[in-house]
Amino acid sequence: MFLQDHWYVAAMRSEVGSTPLRRVILGRPVVLYRTPDGAAAALEDRCIHRQVPLSMGTVEADGTLQCLYHGIKFNRAGKCTFIPEQTRIPQSAQIKSYVVAEHAEWLWLWTGDPARADPSLIPAYPWFTQPGWKARTGYLHVKCSYKFIVDNLLNMAHLPYVHPRTIGSDGVIKDAKVSVTRKGNDVRLARKMYDIEPPPTYKKAGGFEGNVNRWQTIDFMGPSSFEFHTGVIEVGHEPPLPGIDQPRSNARILDRHSMHSMTPETETSTNYFVGFTYDPKACSEDLADFIFDQTFATFKEDVVILEAQQTNMDMMPGEKPLDIVSDAAGLQALKVIEELELAQEARRGSTYYTAS
Repeated sequence: MFLQDHWYVAAMRSEVGSTPLRRVILGRPVVLYRTPDGAAAALEDRCIHRQVPLSMGTVEADGTLQCLYHGIKFNRAGKCTFIPEQTRIPQSAQIKSYVVAEHAEWLWLWTGDPARADPSLIPAYPWFTQPGWKARTGYLHVKCSYKFIVDNLLNMAHLPYVHPRTIGSDGVIKDAKVSVTRKGNDVRLARKMYDIEPPPTYKKAGGFEGNVNRWQTIDFMGPSSFEFHTGVIEVGHEPPLPGIDQPRSNARILDRHSMHSMTPETETSTNYFVGFTYDPKACSEDLADFIFDQTFATFKEDVVILEAQQTNMDMMPGEKPLDIVSDAAGLQALKVIEELELAQEARRGSTYYTAS
C-alpha cells in the first residue's frame, strides 16, 4: 500500500530542466521537465499510443512534450495536442498530470487528489530557507522499502558499527540521555552524550582533540521526511536546543543541519533525497564540501546494510524481527505510517477518497 494525499520529493530542483527526467514514484512512472518559461511539470511517463516513456522524448518550443516514437505531443496538463497524420484528437487522449511545487532545494509532487494539494503541508525545513545560508544536496537510489530507512535514521545504535570511519564512536551508545516524543504524525528522538570521544569526521572538521559533548535531535515528519540537528561542543558546555533562533555558543562547536526525505519507488525500492545546509559566515566552502562528502559517505554505508536487510526479508518474509530498546523512536514512526495507512484504507470507497 502506498500513501496518497501526501507531498513527496520527486527530484532536486537542479535535476529538472529542459531534458525530461524519468523517476518511478509510488509504483508509477513519472516524467519531470521544465517548459521554456522555466515552469516545472510532471506527467505520467507513458504515451497513450504505445506506452513508450515520454521521458525519451523532447520538450518543444511551445512547452509540449513530444513522444520519441511517433511524435505525439502532450501539454503540461497531460492532454494530447497533436497526432501526426490526423486532425481529430480523441477525448480519451489524456494522461495523468501531477501537481508540483518547488520548495527550498527540492521539487515536490502531490500524488493524491489534486483538489487537496495544499502547499502548506510540505515539510517546512526552515534551515533550507535561512537567509544567506547555502545548501548541498544529493540523491541515492536504495533497493529497500522506505520504511527500513525510516527505522534506520531513528536508531543511532548502529553508528559505531556501520560508520566507525566517519560519524561513529563508542560514546554514541554509552550513557546516552535519550528521549522519544510523539506529537500527531511527528516523532522526535533527542539524544545527548557527555564527555565522549568525538568521531573521525568531527575531529577532522572541527579540530577537536579532547572529549566533547554530543547531541542528536532527529525530527521525523510522517510519512517519510526528517530534519536533523546534530553536532559536538566542548566539554563543559551544554548542547544547544533545536530551533533556528538559538544563540550561538562561544565554545568551540560543530553542528550539522541536514534534511532527509524518502519517496517510495516500489514496495522494495526508494528514492532517497538528502540535503545539508550551512552558514557561509561560519563554514568555509572547503569545510562544507568535506562535511557533506563525509555525511553522504555514511549514507552509502547504510545503503549496503539496508539492501542486504531487504534481501533477507524477501527470502524469509515470515520471520518476525526482534525489537530492542534503541528501536523506540523507529517503532513510533512506523506506527505513524501504519495509522496513516489504516486511515487511508478507511476512506477508500467514500466520496472523500479519489484513487490515483
